[in-house]
Amino acid sequence: MVRSGRFFFALFSLFRSALSIGLLERPLVVGFFWGAATGEFTTSLYIAIFFELFWLDLIPAGTYIPPQLTAATFSALTLTTYFGLEQPSRIMPVLFASMPLAWIGTKVEGWLREREQGSYNSLLNWVRNPGTVHLPGVLILRSMTRSLFMSWISFLAAVLVLKQGFEIIFTLYPAIFSRLGVTWAYLWVAASLGGLMALRLKRAYVVLATGIILFSLFLLWPSILAWQPV
Repeated sequence: MVRSGRFFFALFSLFRSALSIGLLERPLVVGFFWGAATGEFTTSLYIAIFFELFWLDLIPAGTYIPPQLTAATFSALTLTTYFGLEQPSRIMPVLFASMPLAWIGTKVEGWLREREQGSYNSLLNWVRNPGTVHLPGVLILRSMTRSLFMSWISFLAAVLVLKQGFEIIFTLYPAIFSRLGVTWAYLWVAASLGGLMALRLKRAYVVLATGIILFSLFLLWPSILAWQPV
């Protein structure tokens, strides 16, 4: 038993330096696996780099719930693959539209944590008077099932709304984004401004959001003026 304990301690201690489970939700890892599944490595990794730069400083610590990186990244990858987008100019609105899903994911996770208060109280009562050895496992299974179901439903609903919206936009304005001339370098530079979010100040967030809106309008304005109804 002592030898087995030493072995498992040595094995799991590797997670401190060799592997971090938290890294599996990073956009670069998500983009890599999406590229491996779809064969679109270049576009998938470019999108992943954008989100990685934008949320580079956000690390979960204590009770702080960081933005749901996987929701925004998977949304952008899903819509890009569905519409067959390759030009950065056409992918750009998908990236910006997917960002609110990170905030929605945080709200869903916070709501789920509040729902677990009842399970916490049940566990405390069980510790004082253990009635069945199965209660902790039941609570964990219930929590995992609730989290899986709510995450799946909320993400599916959000992506379907974005899909429907972009279908309308791409049908009515097929070339509105193609003429922008935006490259991945522009998008990565814009994403690097996300470092302002590290200041944790609302004014910094307002400045960043305002800059993104003004920059998008500046790029879209020539296309809007030159647009003719189909």
